[in-house]
Amino acid sequence: MVSTRGQSRFSATTGVLVILCIMSFLMYVDRTNISTAALAIRRDLNLNNSQLGLVFSAFAMTYALAMIPGGFIGDRLGARKMLALCGVLWGVGTLLTGLAGGIATLLLARFVVGLGESPIVPASARALTAWMEPERRGFSQGITHACARLGNASTPLLVAGLIAAFSWHIAFIVLGAASLAWVGLWLWYYRDNPTDHPRITPEEIARLPVKAGKARIPMRWRPLLRALWPATVVSFCHGWILWFFLNWMPSFFAQAYHLNIRHSAIFSSGIFLSGVVGTTLGGSLSDLMLKKTGDIRRSRQTLITVGFLAPIVFFVPMFMHVSSTMAALSLAAALFLSELVTAPLWAVAMDLAPNHAATSSSIMNTGLGIAASVSPPLVGWLVDTTHSWQPVFGLSMVFLVLGPIAANWIRPDRPYLGEPETTTEEAGGYAAAADAY
Repeated sequence: MVSTRGQSRFSATTGVLVILCIMSFLMYVDRTNISTAALAIRRDLNLNNSQLGLVFSAFAMTYALAMIPGGFIGDRLGARKMLALCGVLWGVGTLLTGLAGGIATLLLARFVVGLGESPIVPASARALTAWMEPERRGFSQGITHACARLGNASTPLLVAGLIAAFSWHIAFIVLGAASLAWVGLWLWYYRDNPTDHPRITPEEIARLPVKAGKARIPMRWRPLLRALWPATVVSFCHGWILWFFLNWMPSFFAQAYHLNIRHSAIFSSGIFLSGVVGTTLGGSLSDLMLKKTGDIRRSRQTLITVGFLAPIVFFVPMFMHVSSTMAALSLAAALFLSELVTAPLWAVAMDLAPNHAATSSSIMNTGLGIAASVSPPLVGWLVDTTHSWQPVFGLSMVFLVLGPIAANWIRPDRPYLGEPETTTEEAGGYAAAADAY
């Protein structure tokens, strides 16, 4: 039964969005804490940049391999069970990182974190598809990813503070415990079907695209993959840039400018804060353009294209031996512009297959997972081999050019199998169309 208690100032839909924002924050803290702690871990465990790159990549390997299976399972289990299971895995993996005593146990712990976090964002996309009206998809993806970037920005200062006060071991144990606490909050509040929530109102239900009793739409892998391959390539290009920032910024400032962990953390946090603004703005601008023009393809592609090409200008100073402050400002501008891509790209996965949002999002996000797997060891090897960060920036500029080329084939105006978003009657017709396809 639907309760009218939800007519209070804090709606059920807002509550779900807030809890997903908390999840995004904690998830990215646990995803990127290793980059800040890397300076202490490297010294404690006697690792070089190439070995450190393998540690970074350990997370990404399971992250990429488990992405599509995790998204498929998430569509079957539902967001409530899937996100709880994932939260337990990534929280335990973070705890195990703090207990690591060598590179082997460190790699194992990061494998577990990657396994837990792999289906998180696809399953979150499924939850948002059920709980957010279509015209707020860009905003909801923007705000949750902005909280993820806020996690990035907070991590260097938070982890550096915990390391200074205790040790890098204690830092991971504290952060793992916080993630496990979130799992309890999620299970207590969230329901897969919005109509089952005790605080939701009839007005909220009327605005939502997923209704009780809606028929399940059969999934066809071949047309789904065909619809999503351009977005997957774009995700790889964007993932290369994102993971370069997430993994290597503290080490870049420490090695290129000889800064200590505190000053490296300050510069890195400032750069990541710019990503918070860019992610939020990208989603809001994409939704605004959609409302103004009604052209979903243009509203998604425009922000994606700008987000790839504009950062190139701010990578150029990295070849000019600028000061550490100028480097930080340039990189902050580059990340701000690059993050305009995030929310529109994730909205595309929801636009293309709203009835299989976790699976479609996981296919698209596999590109980012592959980038996260190959980027860390390659960056570490390039720096160790050339004793310079310039080849890394040059290679990153190549992907900034390739991204908008692939984006030209993204067609959110042609949803997978013409999936319906509202009525059960339409579902039967589109299911027939699926068989005909």
